[in-house]
Amino acid sequence: MSAGRWAVLATVLVGRAVFASGQTVIAEAEGFRIVSPDWQAKKWGTNYYCGTLANTFLSRKAYLGAPEHCERSEATKQVQIPKAGTYLALVRYEAVYRFETRFRLRVEQGGKVRLDRLYGARDNLKIWPFKEGLKKEVAWSWGAVENVVWEGHDATVELDEGPATLTLVAERQPEGADAARRNVDLVMLTSDRAEVEQRIAKENYLPLDGMLTQAGDLFLRVQNNGANELTINVPPGKEHSPYWVHQRNWTAREIMTGAGKTSEWVEVGGVLDSLNDGQWTISPKGGGREAKYSLEFGVPRADGGGIESIRRLDGLSGEVELAYDADTRYSRRVRLAEEVLYELLDDLKRRPVSGIAPQRTLIYGYTFPARPKNAKYTAALGEFIKLMGATALVPDRVEDLAPTAEGLVRGYIDVRSVPTEKLEEYSRKLEGEGRAKNIAVVSMGDEIDLPRPPGKSDEAFVAWLKSQNKKPGDIDPDASQDWSKVHYSVSEQTAKDKPGLYYWSKIWSYRYGIGVMKERTAILRRHLPNASVGANFSPHGPTYMGDVHHWISVFREGGMTMPWGEDYIWQVPVGTQQINELVLDMFRAGVANHPDAKIQYYVMAHAPGNTPASWRRQFYGDLAHGVKVINLYEMRPVQAAYTENHVSSPEMSQAVRVALHELGRFEDVVQDGHVRSAEAGLWFSEAADVWQDNRPPFGAGKRALYIAARHQQLPLDVVVEGDDLSRFKVIYLADRHVSRSASAALADWVRRGGQLFATAGAGMRDEMDRANGVMGELLGIREESLNVAKDRINRLKEDLPYSSAMDVVTPGGLAVLGARSRFVAVPGGEESHVFGDGRPAVVSRKVGEGRACYCGFLPGLAYFAPAIPRRPLDRGSTDDSFAHFIPTQFNEAAGRLIGLAAGRVGRPLEMSNPLVEATVIEAKGGIVIPLINWSGTAVKGLEVRVNVEAAGKQVFLASGGKVREEMRGGKRVFVVNLDVADALVIR
Repeated sequence: MSAGRWAVLATVLVGRAVFASGQTVIAEAEGFRIVSPDWQAKKWGTNYYCGTLANTFLSRKAYLGAPEHCERSEATKQVQIPKAGTYLALVRYEAVYRFETRFRLRVEQGGKVRLDRLYGARDNLKIWPFKEGLKKEVAWSWGAVENVVWEGHDATVELDEGPATLTLVAERQPEGADAARRNVDLVMLTSDRAEVEQRIAKENYLPLDGMLTQAGDLFLRVQNNGANELTINVPPGKEHSPYWVHQRNWTAREIMTGAGKTSEWVEVGGVLDSLNDGQWTISPKGGGREAKYSLEFGVPRADGGGIESIRRLDGLSGEVELAYDADTRYSRRVRLAEEVLYELLDDLKRRPVSGIAPQRTLIYGYTFPARPKNAKYTAALGEFIKLMGATALVPDRVEDLAPTAEGLVRGYIDVRSVPTEKLEEYSRKLEGEGRAKNIAVVSMGDEIDLPRPPGKSDEAFVAWLKSQNKKPGDIDPDASQDWSKVHYSVSEQTAKDKPGLYYWSKIWSYRYGIGVMKERTAILRRHLPNASVGANFSPHGPTYMGDVHHWISVFREGGMTMPWGEDYIWQVPVGTQQINELVLDMFRAGVANHPDAKIQYYVMAHAPGNTPASWRRQFYGDLAHGVKVINLYEMRPVQAAYTENHVSSPEMSQAVRVALHELGRFEDVVQDGHVRSAEAGLWFSEAADVWQDNRPPFGAGKRALYIAARHQQLPLDVVVEGDDLSRFKVIYLADRHVSRSASAALADWVRRGGQLFATAGAGMRDEMDRANGVMGELLGIREESLNVAKDRINRLKEDLPYSSAMDVVTPGGLAVLGARSRFVAVPGGEESHVFGDGRPAVVSRKVGEGRACYCGFLPGLAYFAPAIPRRPLDRGSTDDSFAHFIPTQFNEAAGRLIGLAAGRVGRPLEMSNPLVEATVIEAKGGIVIPLINWSGTAVKGLEVRVNVEAAGKQVFLASGGKVREEMRGGKRVFVVNLDVADALVIR
């Protein structure tokens, strides 16, 4: 709906009576009459929490908003109280974590103020979703980004039957407190206290939201065009806010009409969700194939004078599939489901696109469902699929996808429900049916962890230890030489009392899980010659830095063959969306020795939620770090989707279409080539997995260190314990636990010329949690203590602005955040930075031909500290929301410190703007240099200096933009304009 039409409708509807049940009155806040300035009626999408899933929805897709601070502003609405009694005054609004969102609700009746109460204060009790119940404030484990709450479970008001006036009041909020915008969804007055209490107690996911419907907003009448009596069944619509979780009291409607008759208007809005659009199927009762009828939909007239018709559907028989809007009150629209496709197709056909559709790249996705009996729809669906350019975009099943004319194998199966003992039979059946050769991807599951050993596993554990040439005393000092005394245990108590036993138990549990997956993969690979085997890993649990055994070892050891993850980073406040690329580098390390392996990644175009610019950045960033199989998941609007995953924005669909056609210009290099190996490494090991070294604040510090190194234009590969270190010139170490054998290997590597950079506490403990003398000697320090701050630092956007510096390091004024190491440097070390008390903060020493540097704080956090402003956490759907905010104001002194260790590392590429990221993808057919702009604004005249062999004469940007070439110092320099992301192709 246009902004103008929205404003007109909002004005017209201000005076309309709200729908009231026998015990409940619901007043949409956007329908209040604004008495004094600052309150404004606004559309869903301009608020803090707007997405496709969970707790990001507003009733009727609108709200009443006031700024962070304002002079007294009022908005009022008159409601009709159905009967006298005690009512609860509940308000649904957005409660921003750590911010005040104060406003008042005043209820007046009969010339008296019956209630005047403050809502939205941080100290007020609120009704929280996700089983949190009544609390003042909540931060979810994935980030405080879904904070739509109810308040008023104890706000009682005595009311008489008849009219009452509700007034929302916004004023200045407390001085010195962080203040956020006041976004109010609705006011609910209910005398049904028992239902409210029951929902708070038992409706764990989204309490009270199930009470919200479009009751009173939509009416239906039926014209029977047949010769027999007709009953039309009007069931509840399918919900997408999110799905299948609300506790509803609604019941289906039945409308009966005689032959040739037309029914009265029947209220049907009460069976439709008001929190998101959805699907709605209406049908004659009992099938009624011979039934002939018309449906007419109407809405209440703005002047209160009856029902106004908005849509009539004639010539109907059988069921009718409809698409409904959550804001029918304002959109005044009901559509046939197929019209959603026609409208999107028409919109995209008006938008030009250049390039060519990919032919060699698997691009999966579900789209509009098939309707084989509808010729017009089927033709439109085929046109839409072709127009989008995805090679495996399908209406329903991907299992039976035949190879394309160009020979691209596309079949996809999911075997999570097939037990291992039946997997051989299942695979043979595929062979016998001739389908096995057409399978390109096998899924073992979604967001999976590795299998864990059963409770009693001593025998298998001991057998494995023997195969590793271990002795009982190596595992458990109490066992001496008696294997019968060695017992598998991964309990916290074992970790404290017998760390060696705990370590080896954990390591074996990893081998067990990988072994289970390896058995299944081996069966599949025997029968499916073209299949890659994988399972989607969720990066949210490890917060975009996975465990080595799960994200790397499982692929190195044959547990699976296809790394596979999901790019949802735009809804997690980890600091910058660029951090997503770290997990892709972990995946690349997993298949580094398997040149034919392909990484699959969900590049989520969800809208609302993601934005076209953010998605484009993700897409090119994923390609830059090794992704070869793209999965769009559900590439269809909410009215055609099955779950909460959907793309309900033509602009987003066009952004995907444009990028895919750009990929078609260079996909041969992507599919035949590989990301150029780096000379700098970031250390990972299973010893760190065992002891959870990536817990806050150290995981956050490691992720930030990765980004800081990338901003030094330093290509960075993941290096894992046991790898050949000879190709690396510098290694960054952030893990506290490094095994003794790995410590010896690192020491030898440094002596041969390597540069080691270790952060606070790194390497100071070995795999059995003992003091690590080898690393201490290498770094030239003796650790006295490692102090961890009380402030939690995990997700940088959420935590960093509220963390107090433990100290300040000079020179550079570097904030010590999260952790500080107190250590003594051995004589001969070079002290370059000091803490505030004058003790050493950074020391380095020459070791053989190399150098080891110890940084007694977390420099990555110091790098990010000035770049993260104190803003309300959100899950916004606009580029200026904090969810999509791109930090740029980093501490340059911290960046230089991190980059100093890599002074001898050559940069394959040099950007005139260091916040433009680039990698080199090399193949016989040429090279591709993806360019991803993390600078926050378009870069005019970006200079790309290519320091690697790039002899091709054909040079172009995937977008079709202009490229100017110069020669400087014998190197090719390309000058381009870069908006969000692109690819420089040299053939």
